[in-house]
Amino acid sequence: MVLMKRIYLLVALIGCLTLSSCKNENSELGDQHFKEGKYQEAIAAYTEYLRMQPRDIKTIYNRGRAYEELGQYDKALTDFRKVIKEDPLNINGYLSIANDYYHRLKDYENTIFFSDKALEFDANNVLAYTLKGKAHQKLGQLDEALTSYNAAISINKEFADAYLSRGSLRVYKKQTSKACADFNLAKSLGADQADDLVKKYCR
Repeated sequence: MVLMKRIYLLVALIGCLTLSSCKNENSELGDQHFKEGKYQEAIAAYTEYLRMQPRDIKTIYNRGRAYEELGQYDKALTDFRKVIKEDPLNINGYLSIANDYYHRLKDYENTIFFSDKALEFDANNVLAYTLKGKAHQKLGQLDEALTSYNAAISINKEFADAYLSRGSLRVYKKQTSKACADFNLAKSLGADQADDLVKKYCR
């Protein structure tokens, strides 16, 4: 009887090890598909993994990114919301939600809301400040936009996107010389779009 129990335990242990191996293989396979741009295959692998590990934050987040690449933004947002539900301190989750609201769904109020959530947990996040500034600018809240851009630049003086964004705001406010200073700084930091903006506004 004791021998049989030991056999059952050994079989169970082997089964657990095999299952764990399968889980890891599915997660790693999803990562590989993602790197290769095979986003549908990545989603399938991540989903299979999540059937066994439904609360794995990294995999949920990566599946959300794969949905983004396929333009399935509602599904991406669902996954990113799961991430912050499981881990309320997850900065990437908040930033990804804010980014989708801004770039894909054109929902600027929610962009600001989720950028602010990211800033609650990382007060020096230049991405959150810049994204928040862009949303304020879209809503015509120009003073708030400038405050956000200035905050990003004060934290990281080599963050080119903040200079580009502040420059675009200054063009709108007809502050051409200040805008050109920002565009030239962005250009010196390697921003691709900066050269065209310098040619357009800074003759």
